[in-house]
Amino acid sequence: MWHRFAKNSAWILASTMALSPAALAQNVDINFSGNVPIQTNFTNVVPGTAETATVVTSGNSSHIIESVTATSVSIESNSPGTMTVSPPRLLSGPTPDPDGTKHVTFLNFGTQNLIADATNEIVNIPAGITDLEIKIRVERPTPFVAGTYDYGVTLTLTP
Repeated sequence: MWHRFAKNSAWILASTMALSPAALAQNVDINFSGNVPIQTNFTNVVPGTAETATVVTSGNSSHIIESVTATSVSIESNSPGTMTVSPPRLLSGPTPDPDGTKHVTFLNFGTQNLIADATNEIVNIPAGITDLEIKIRVERPTPFVAGTYDYGVTLTLTP
């Protein structure tokens, strides 16, 4: 009986192996994706200084405040973008800027020279590190009153 059982088992095993499909190798590609966000930083901001300048035709009166040393700032960006540069605006001072005051921002980087006077100006900024140099000039139709005047320039970087 055991002999018959062994013979039948061998026969079933052999026929199962003969009828079963051959194992095939398969592969699949699994993709991964990642998003690198646009990153922009203003770094190494070094404030500039401005002093009054006298206009020859006005005697000793100071009608002009302009940069003696430029402000420098670096932009680090992993994407090109556009930067908006504003004319200087009075942040604080003993007297407000009267009507007719001329506000001018001078921006230099690489071979680019930009002047923002009456309106904001737009310039293209490349990816990587860009070193900017900024100067200002404010010319009033009347002399500045003695005191400390603080002017600001706004830089806005858009990817």
